[in-house]
Amino acid sequence: MGFTEITGPEYTEDLMRRLRGEVPELTWLKQFREILRPNLRPGLTLLDVGCATGYAYNSFREDEVAYTGLDVEADYLERAAQWFSDVPNIRFIEHDINISAAPVSAEIVTCSAILEHCPGLMPALRHLVDSTGRILLLRTFLGETEHIYSIPSPVLEYRDTHRKHYNQYSFDDMLSYIEGRGFKTRVFRDEYTDSMPQFLDGVMRAFYVVLAEKGWKE
Repeated sequence: MGFTEITGPEYTEDLMRRLRGEVPELTWLKQFREILRPNLRPGLTLLDVGCATGYAYNSFREDEVAYTGLDVEADYLERAAQWFSDVPNIRFIEHDINISAAPVSAEIVTCSAILEHCPGLMPALRHLVDSTGRILLLRTFLGETEHIYSIPSPVLEYRDTHRKHYNQYSFDDMLSYIEGRGFKTRVFRDEYTDSMPQFLDGVMRAFYVVLAEKGWKE
């Protein structure tokens, strides 16, 4: 299933505007870059899960990271590969993180606004951790309890066959699993929303950012 089947063509054009730099850098990307800043260096491997058109690379370009973008939507990846065709140390892979771990691993794995659209927290979270060498940085809907919620696709032709998820996962489920895999975790307020609840298609949700790191020293 391609992501365009639950988002429509308008969202694709929004992704292209981000890629072309026609809109300001997204707040969550600024926050991710600031959190990761002490670890960024030329040649560092970074895997961006749910990369869409690969626009996040622009936020790390000056750091000269070796960037891999991973997404389920072939159309997004084709656009990204064409846009960055003359850029070294960048590649794009079509893959569904719900099916298995990424076919490549990286020192740093990032994933923003993707997990909540999966059918459930697992196995996607397990596959993200499996792909992470040292640091995993996530942004998704979190709360005290898990709440799996979906609506029919807003794209008319797919309303009967596809659903759009707005899941909330529990802090305890996420952090306990990640820490059980040998990472230390830290939770940050999402700077774009200040982690204030938003009403989205019939449900209240709040974004949080989770940093998971191996070998983290206080």
